[in-house]
Amino acid sequence: MRRRIGFLFICSAVVPIAIYASAAWACGALTTITASTNVAAPGDTVGVTGRNFGATPGQTPVQIRWNSRTGPVLEGGDNLIPTGGAISANVKIPANATPGWYVLNAVQYSSATGAPKSGSPGRTTVRVQGAAASSTHPFGATKPGAGGDGGSGLPLPGILLSVALLATGLTLVARDKGKKAARPVLGV
Repeated sequence: MRRRIGFLFICSAVVPIAIYASAAWACGALTTITASTNVAAPGDTVGVTGRNFGATPGQTPVQIRWNSRTGPVLEGGDNLIPTGGAISANVKIPANATPGWYVLNAVQYSSATGAPKSGSPGRTTVRVQGAAASSTHPFGATKPGAGGDGGSGLPLPGILLSVALLATGLTLVARDKGKKAARPVLGV
């Protein structure tokens, strides 16, 4: 009996992880963009392609913004209406950009509510090298970190619950095996 309960606890250890994973994949397709080059000088033109954007009239045209989802618009408006969910544009790196790492954000909003499109913005990084037109600093921004605002993975309570269920299940199975070996065989 303990063995069956132990297996139940072991199987239950997977439930918090499965719930978290199903919520993470429920978001749908994320918008993505790719730059033709990851290194550019101030004033250079960089090709940007993207996919999984929404079709208008339900969504606004896509805007490519510099270094944040609310930063200066490098390209957008009627020039970036998705065709089959895809976009393609040439953006000019700002002439006053100091050397360092920057993010290109492809943002799109709902025409009806003004809310960001689900899975948006698409992001890619570009490293600016060389002297900016108005810069006297040889090195500007540092390389972006790997973090972000998307969360840190499985929440601590879910991890603790999974570990507790797994440990309890393994303990019950191990105890049951030990008692089963010590039981005498009747009727032999």
